[in-house]
Amino acid sequence: MKILIAEDELLERKAMRKFLEDNFNELEEISEAANGREAIEQAAIFEPDIIFMDIKMPGINGLEAIEKIQNTLPSIKFILVSAYDSFDFAKQAMHYGVKEYILKPGKKTEIVASILRVKKELAYEAKEMAEKRSLIEERFISKLMQHQSFDKEGYHLLKEYFPTFQCGYFLVLQQGDPVDEADVRTKLDKHIEHPFIVNPADGRVTCCVLASSALNKSEILMQARKIQLEFGDCFLGLGYAYSTMESLSKSYHEALTAMYQLTRQHNRKYGFVEVTEEKDNRMDVIVQLLDEMEKGNEHESARCFTENRELFSPDDLEELYFNVKQLMEEHHLSLPDSSITELKSDESWQQFITLCCLTFQEYYQSNQLMEKVKDYIDEHYKDGITLEEMAEHVGLSPNYFSNVFKKAFGNTFVEYVTEKRMKEAKYLLMENDYSLKEICYMLGYHDPNYFSRVFKKHYSMSPKKYQQEIFKK
Repeated sequence: MKILIAEDELLERKAMRKFLEDNFNELEEISEAANGREAIEQAAIFEPDIIFMDIKMPGINGLEAIEKIQNTLPSIKFILVSAYDSFDFAKQAMHYGVKEYILKPGKKTEIVASILRVKKELAYEAKEMAEKRSLIEERFISKLMQHQSFDKEGYHLLKEYFPTFQCGYFLVLQQGDPVDEADVRTKLDKHIEHPFIVNPADGRVTCCVLASSALNKSEILMQARKIQLEFGDCFLGLGYAYSTMESLSKSYHEALTAMYQLTRQHNRKYGFVEVTEEKDNRMDVIVQLLDEMEKGNEHESARCFTENRELFSPDDLEELYFNVKQLMEEHHLSLPDSSITELKSDESWQQFITLCCLTFQEYYQSNQLMEKVKDYIDEHYKDGITLEEMAEHVGLSPNYFSNVFKKAFGNTFVEYVTEKRMKEAKYLLMENDYSLKEICYMLGYHDPNYFSRVFKKHYSMSPKKYQQEIFKK
C-alpha cells in the first residue's frame, strides 16, 4: 500500500508519517506534498493508493487538487483532513466520492479506522477488477483460437488491456495431469516477461503472449525450453510471432499442430511445427485454390479442392479455412455464414468455396460499379445530387448503395460529395471571380447561410474569413 500525505504544516505532515510507519507494516512507500500543486504532481509520479488531503492549503486547495487528480487517476482513495467542521466541505467532498473525513487533531483510532475502511474498499475493487479482466481475457483468447474476426470491441479491449502490443504468438502445452490455473500462471510468469493470457483446460494449457517489442524465433525457443523444464513431463508446441491481431489465429493453429506432432514423434519436447514434403504439396494446393478463389473462379476452385481432397486431414482443412478467412479479410470481405464446425462434408466445403468465389465476384463488380459512381459524381457533384438519386442511377436500393459506397470510399456518400464541394469552394474563393452567393449556387447549395455553416465546419472559418486570410498573404 502506497500513501501520499498532502499537508502544508510540516510538523503535522511528519507526525502523520511517523504514525503511519509505526502502525502499518504493509506500507510500501510514503510520500509528502506541502500544497495542492505538489499533491497533483506527486500523485502523477507516485500513483498512491490513498491520499491524506488537507483541505486548507495555499494556492490550489485540497478539494481542487482532488478534482484534478481524479481526472487522471480515478482509482485513488482520499481521506480528507481539516481543522474546520464545515458541512460545505463535507458536501463537496461527497461530490467527488470521498467518504472519509477526519477533523484535526485526528484521533489515532479514527485514522486507523479510516484506513481500514479504505483498504477494504480497495481490496473489493481489486477483486472485482481481477474477475472482470479474467472474463475479458477469456473472451479475447477465445476469439483468437476460434478464428473469429476482430470487431470494434476486440480492438477496444486490445487498446485498453494491452496498449503496448507490437507482436504476439501462441504456445500450447500438453500435460497428462489436470492443470491448476493459478499454478500455471505462476510458472509461466517466471519465464515470460511480456503480458500473456492463459486458457487451461483438459490437461492442456493454451497461452497467448502479447509482447511490446518484436520477437524472433530463437527468443521464443529459449523461452520455451525454460517453460518446458519448469512444467516437467509435457509437450510444448509453438506458433510463430506475428505483428497483427488477425494473424494470431494462425500462430494458434501452428502451436496446436506442433504440439500434436511432438506427442506423436516423442523425439523432442518443444518446438515449432515441422514442414514435410507432404505438407509442402498441400500448401501448393492451398495457394492454387486461393488464387482461383480470389479471381472469383468458382468452377476452378471447386475442381482444385475435389481433385486434391485426399491430401487434407481435419487439421489441414482447419488451416485451409483459416487461409480463406485471412484472404477475405485482406479485401475487407466477410466469410459466408459457415463456421469451421459446420463444414463436416465435402459437399459443405464445396458450397463454402463457391460462396466465397461469388463474394469475390460481387466485390469486383462493386468496385467497377463504384468507379462509374465516382465518374458520375465528378461530373454532377455541383448539381446537388442526392444519395437516392445516385442509387437509382446505378440500379441499387439506397440502403445497399450506401453500404457499398462507404466500404469502397471510406466515407458516406454525403461526406464524399461535401468534401468535393468544399475543395471546389476553396478554389473559387481563391480565384475571387464570383460572389459568395454565386459560389453557393454554383456548388448546388440553395441557402448561402447553410453553405457558410458547412464551409466553417470543414475549415474552422467562414468563407468570407477564409477569403480575407488568403488576400492578406
